[in-house]
Amino acid sequence: MSDKKLTDGLNDRPRNAPIGQSAEGFPDDSAQPVETDEMMVEATKRKLPDTPREKLLKELEQQHDASRLGSE
Repeated sequence: MSDKKLTDGLNDRPRNAPIGQSAEGFPDDSAQPVETDEMMVEATKRKLPDTPREKLLKELEQQHDASRLGSE
């Protein structure tokens, strides 16, 4: 494979040059850190889906309650 450049434009780079996060070494983390508060963290946690275990436990609880109450 040739290292010949593809263009002379804005994307001027050798053909085998890495792009994005595919390069070796540490990523360039020059961005500002994200600032958040505890309320935002808790709100996001509530929006996330349950783990498979929690989902199964909820389903079992619903089935148990339905059988106990006589409805499905």
